[in-house]
Amino acid sequence: MFDESFRSILISNPAKLSLKNSNFCIKRDGFSDVCLPLSDIAYIILENPCITISQALLSKLASTKIILLTCDDSHIINGIFTPFLTHFETNKIIKFQANQSDALKSILWQKIIKSKISNQAKFISTFDTKTAENLTALQKRVRLNDTQNCEANAAMIYFKALFGKNFSRDDLCFTNSALNYVYGVIRACLIRDIVSSGLLPNFGIWHDNVYNSFNLADDLMEPFRIYGDRIVKSMISDEKDIFLSSKDKQNLISILETKVRINSKNYTLPMASRLCVQSYKQALLNGENSLDLPEFA
Repeated sequence: MFDESFRSILISNPAKLSLKNSNFCIKRDGFSDVCLPLSDIAYIILENPCITISQALLSKLASTKIILLTCDDSHIINGIFTPFLTHFETNKIIKFQANQSDALKSILWQKIIKSKISNQAKFISTFDTKTAENLTALQKRVRLNDTQNCEANAAMIYFKALFGKNFSRDDLCFTNSALNYVYGVIRACLIRDIVSSGLLPNFGIWHDNVYNSFNLADDLMEPFRIYGDRIVKSMISDEKDIFLSSKDKQNLISILETKVRINSKNYTLPMASRLCVQSYKQALLNGENSLDLPEFA
């Protein structure tokens, strides 16, 4: 479970990235070269279209399991470079994953949704006790496969209480830009751990979109979203533009330092992600129906 990497690097300006003496090297016109040990790096986010990267560095990032994220023209995370088949039991694990029973899926999805709604209720309770009570009631009604659609009903109540009664996740606004960005960071955490564990991110528990290569990450990240919501809530002000500033992005990336409570112990978000993914893998291999999920506190 131990991982010594701790740096999250955001590169916003034109640069040339390469491998130099087994270190990550950043070259920029008019500036001295910056070289960092790869062992210190967990995530690299590239958001400038004028960044070039060497194949030698890409290969090294894959072998050291460092996540590389790219951004679109709006500077929102839109791509991820991950290691490929790095686990020695990948073939065995994928067979278990592909053959997981519908019964196991339904039990695990129920646990995920109960955890998600419970975390929403705990967060909302700090400033809206009535909504927290409604969410807690919904959480208790979650059945196998969430057949009563409690997740969607909870989201409708939760987001309006959190960001205002007129808020919609379809709005073009700072809040949604920030949510999309921070969710992308959380998703990348889980994708990294899924691939490193020998699992295929394509095969989900509930999500089953044929056009989505990361269905499993989208399943497991549901109870983790609350930590992104909390950061975004703390950043909102009347002066905020639709677009995220470099300072905004740095604040959102700081979610990687957030403490997440699992089984009465605190972990950084990347460590909590790893613990959650490992528990899912054990559920597949050992026929267990339990998951290590976040407990918002």
